[in-house]
Amino acid sequence: DPHNLGPSFWFEPMDEPRPDGGGAIHLGVWVPPEQAESRVAAALAAGGHLVRDQFAPSWWTLADAAGNEADVSTTLGRD
Repeated sequence: DPHNLGPSFWFEPMDEPRPDGGGAIHLGVWVPPEQAESRVAAALAAGGHLVRDQFAPSWWTLADAAGNEADVSTTLGRD
């Protein structure tokens, strides 16, 4: 990691359990900035849904049908 930002793949703890019992994990995946939007598009095309993109291009949060979340993260817009 040339920017010393930590691992490129990790599991993030959920702040609190989901009321419906779904969404057991929140996954973070770092990708090169030039690949981020195509990765998000591929996940949406595969059936995922967008949870939030207000922090893009730093990260997009996606979820599967069960509510498990994944962040597609880049180094853009970070200190």
